[in-house]
Amino acid sequence: MYKLIIADDERRIRQGLKNIVDWESLGFQVVDVFSDGQEIIESLEYLVPDVILTDIKMNHVSGLDVAKYVFEHQLPSKVVLVSGYQEFELALQGIRYGAEDYLLKPTDVDKLEETFRKIRAELDKMKERLQKSRADKERMEEMIPLLEERFFGDLVMGVVESEDYIRSCMGILYPQMDFENSKCFIADIYIEDYEHFMKDIWEYSYDQFEVNLGNFLGIYNKNCGFHIVYKADNLIEVMGIMVGGQQKNADCLQIMDGLMQELEKYFCLRADYKVRREYENIFKIRHLQEIFWEEEGEGQILDQYIQEQKKLVMSHISVGNVVTAQKLFHNILQELGKLPAVKRNNIVIDILSTMNAVLKEINVKLSESLLPYFNYAMISSMMRTEEVMQYTDRIFDRIRLAGEKKEYYDSRSMVAKAINYIKDNIDKDISQEETANYLYICPSYLSRMFKKQTGESFLQYVTRLKMERAIELLKDPRYKTYQVSEMLGYKTPKYFSRLFRSHTGMNPSEYRGKVLHIGGGSDES
Repeated sequence: MYKLIIADDERRIRQGLKNIVDWESLGFQVVDVFSDGQEIIESLEYLVPDVILTDIKMNHVSGLDVAKYVFEHQLPSKVVLVSGYQEFELALQGIRYGAEDYLLKPTDVDKLEETFRKIRAELDKMKERLQKSRADKERMEEMIPLLEERFFGDLVMGVVESEDYIRSCMGILYPQMDFENSKCFIADIYIEDYEHFMKDIWEYSYDQFEVNLGNFLGIYNKNCGFHIVYKADNLIEVMGIMVGGQQKNADCLQIMDGLMQELEKYFCLRADYKVRREYENIFKIRHLQEIFWEEEGEGQILDQYIQEQKKLVMSHISVGNVVTAQKLFHNILQELGKLPAVKRNNIVIDILSTMNAVLKEINVKLSESLLPYFNYAMISSMMRTEEVMQYTDRIFDRIRLAGEKKEYYDSRSMVAKAINYIKDNIDKDISQEETANYLYICPSYLSRMFKKQTGESFLQYVTRLKMERAIELLKDPRYKTYQVSEMLGYKTPKYFSRLFRSHTGMNPSEYRGKVLHIGGGSDES
C-alpha cells in the first residue's frame, strides 16, 4: 500500500475525500488528514507520504506552498491539488512545482480515481526501478571484492591477455583512473618470524589477519591502491597501482618503506620487502616467471609461484573452466622449460597427480576413464617440453569433452566438502586458505563458491558454527568461558567474548546467566 495524506480546511470535504473513494482497492492507505498546509509541512519531518492530496487554498499555508516545499526539498511525494476555482495561473504554478494533477471542486469521483490509478502505475514503475537499482547495486557491491580478488591474481599469473578485459575490470575497480599513465609495481612482503607473530602476537584468527590486512592496504595510501595477489605463509605478494596525481614520478621504494613502518605500527608486524618489477601501466604486466628465474633461480619464490599456479589450475578444473586451466598449465610448462628435464617432469607428475585426485572428487567415472592417460613412467622419460605439452593436452582435451556434460561438474559438492571439513575441524583455528589447500583449489575460488551457495562468507560461516557450538558447551557448567574459548580454537577469551557478543548480544557469562540460567556475572579470566 502506498501512503496518502489528505488536507482541506473544510472538515466535511476532507472527510468526504477520505471516505468517498475505496482507497485500498486503488492501492493507497490514508495515513492522516490535515486542515492546513502548515500541518502537512510539519508532518513531513517525520513521515514522507507517497502522495499528498490537498486543497490549493487554505487558511494559513496553501496547497501551493506545500507543493513548493516538496519541490524545493526534493521529497519523493507526489502532490495532487484540488481547487474550487478554474484558475489557469494557479494550475500553472502547481505544474511548476511538480504537481501531478489539478482537480476541480466539486470533485468528480471517477476523475479522482482515474488520476490515482495513473499515479499508482507511476509509483509501481518507480518502485520497480528502485528495486532493480538496489539489486544492481547489491550485486555490484558483492561482485567488486570477488572481481578484485580474482582479476589481479589472474593478471599476474598470466591468464589475462585481453586489453579490453583489463579495461573493463579496471573501469569497475578504478573508474576515474587514467590507465595509460598509471604506474604500477609488484612487490613481495616477507613477514619476519611469521609463526611467532601468528601464535603469540596476533590475537585473532588466520583469516581475520588476511581480512584486516586487506582492509588496511585498501585505505593505507590514497595515492596508491594495494591488492593482495596471493599469500602463502610468510610471503604476501602485492600489486601497487598509482592512483594519485604524480603517478609517473612515484617512488615505489619510498611507498613500500612507509608501508613497512605502518605495518609495524598498527599490526606489531615486522616485515621486509622486495619490489619485483615496475611497469609504466597495467597493460605492460607480463608473466612473473622471468623475474623468478632471473632473480631467484630455483629458490623458494619460484616454488611458491608454481604452487600458486597449480592451485589455480585445480580451481578452474573444479568449476569446469578447462580451457583456462589448460592455458595456466601451458604457462607452467613454459616456466619449467629452463629446468633440467628430470626436475621439470617431477613437477609435472606432481601436478597431474593432484589433478587426478581433484577429478576423482568431482566425478569418479571421469577420473577412471582418464587413468590410462596418467602414465607417469612415460612422462618421466620425456626429454623435450613440447612432448610433455602434447601428451598433457590430450588429458585436457578429454576433460573438456567430458565437461560439456554438465553433470560431471557440481560445485555444490565442493562446498559440501568444505563444510564437512569445517565441521570436522571446528575446534581449531581453521582458515580459508587451509580449507582451500585441502580441496586443492585457490582460496579465492572457494570464497566465491562458498558465498554463492551459502549466502555467507567463509569467515561468517565458520564464526556462526563456532558460536552455535559455544552455546552448546556453555550449557555444561563444568566449563568456564575461557575454557570454551580454548576448546573452539580461539587464541584469547577476549576475542571469543567479542564474537559471542556480536552473535548473541551478550557476552558468554551474561548469556549463561540470562538465557541458560547457569551462574552469571562477569566473564572469567
